[in-house]
Amino acid sequence: MAKVLKAEHIHGDLIKEIKESICGAISLASVRIGDDYSSGVYFSQQEKLASELAVDYKAVVLPKSISMSDFAAKISELNCDDSINGIVINKPFPSNWKEEEVFSLIDAKKDIEGMNPYSLGLLIMGRPMFVSPTVKSILKFISLTGVDLKGKEVVIVGASMLIGRPLAPILTNMMATVSVTHIETYNSGHLPDYLKRADIIVSSVGKADLIKAEWVKEGAVVIDVGISRKDGHIAGDVEFDGVSKKASFITPVPGGVGKLTTLFLFGNLVKAAKNKCRK
Repeated sequence: MAKVLKAEHIHGDLIKEIKESICGAISLASVRIGDDYSSGVYFSQQEKLASELAVDYKAVVLPKSISMSDFAAKISELNCDDSINGIVINKPFPSNWKEEEVFSLIDAKKDIEGMNPYSLGLLIMGRPMFVSPTVKSILKFISLTGVDLKGKEVVIVGASMLIGRPLAPILTNMMATVSVTHIETYNSGHLPDYLKRADIIVSSVGKADLIKAEWVKEGAVVIDVGISRKDGHIAGDVEFDGVSKKASFITPVPGGVGKLTTLFLFGNLVKAAKNKCRK
């Protein structure tokens, strides 16, 4: 039976660590387009934590009809505001906008989600300015297992720019053998083949019960990052009841990776403020 790795077990220690590292006034600008429910939830989480940490939180809500040029002008304004230490652009944004163009608008020194192409390039080279808060949360949970990553087979399910793609080179640099799977891996019927040999599974698709118990080998570590709704409740990607009987460690949804993500966002914000002070 798996040990369930809950965020509540380490949440308090991380809060304390961030509070102790704050020196001086810090400000976060969080940008949201329209009134999407999921980004609104993340907004409220950020605002609540900002209040607890005494961080100046600037919620920037833009109309759904905003043009790319007007959006770019707003991000430029935030880049030039010396009082702002970090900028977050919350998804979703208009479907016809290219992700790389949106995130490249953020000054790399304020890109606390590590989504600017320059930031991602540094990450590939093994010297990132900022690592995605979700990726940092995943790495924290993996570290709690005590598993030595050297030579271990890791299968990442989901190839997003926020999670799957930045996580892969980090784990590779830690000498794991990494496979990144995606929608066509699933459509071709090969996803179970990858998962059955995985020592560690990280899934971030957002499809309830995608990962079946029969696809997971005995003793695997399972990190569930996916969030979706099932029967009116929040659910992860993993068939929790079945998989938890085979895995050695597993994270729950809710109460796992997502609960720490906002904390690591503010940890990156503190780092950005300190980097600014050193210059």
